[in-house]
Amino acid sequence: MPGYREGEVQGVNHRTGKSISSEIRFGGRQIPFKLDIRDVKRLTITVHPDKSVSVVAPSDKTMDEILARVKKRAPWISKQIDYFEQFQPLPLERRYVAGETHYYLGRQYRLKVTRDDSESVKLIGRYIRVHVRDRDDATRIKSLVDTWYLEHAKGIFDKRLQKCLDDAKSLNVQKPNLIIRRLTKRWGSCTKAGNIVLNTDLVKTPLYCIEYVIMHELCHLRVPKHNQHFFRLLSRHMPDWERRKERLDRFLL
Repeated sequence: MPGYREGEVQGVNHRTGKSISSEIRFGGRQIPFKLDIRDVKRLTITVHPDKSVSVVAPSDKTMDEILARVKKRAPWISKQIDYFEQFQPLPLERRYVAGETHYYLGRQYRLKVTRDDSESVKLIGRYIRVHVRDRDDATRIKSLVDTWYLEHAKGIFDKRLQKCLDDAKSLNVQKPNLIIRRLTKRWGSCTKAGNIVLNTDLVKTPLYCIEYVIMHELCHLRVPKHNQHFFRLLSRHMPDWERRKERLDRFLL
């Protein structure tokens, strides 16, 4: 089994609120990562679809403790990087032009842009129809489409949240406040105050993926850490969560 090469962690200093570039070696692989030290309760390691790695660590942990945790998780980090390798290259950035493909609830739709003094966005057939004053104003088209996604996300997420609460009554949690915003690194999270935050872009994925993210965060209201207790709890209330997560991981926006 591959091992670590001790002493090959570089570029680290312990300053709260600062982003630090560092790296470790696992076997023959060099793994760079970005370290953020914040006022949080637990250390989290995230491997993103672009294969980048980010670490958020509590400010009360020593640097030796932080690095020991990253080293311990190196086999998992390496496995996740290999997993995301199959999806490279990532989709190109959206240009918001007529004919471009966009997603809604897991299905593909094409943009159809029409000049109109009365601006609106509607889903008709296999098209997201955008009525806009200037057909060449990609910034305005994006703004209209983003607003349309947000408006639909509010109703869909609230209904799925209630469904998950009904399916997992033994969790015995009160219905949390739902916050919807654009997140750059994750599909959802929960706050210290017990609120659930969902990424607006989650509305582009299938309903069963949305339910997975919500159930995941509901379980975090009971068990904050990703430990065995957490995954047993998640499996109890959503036995097929791994299949849902795998589908979500493949859904690169």
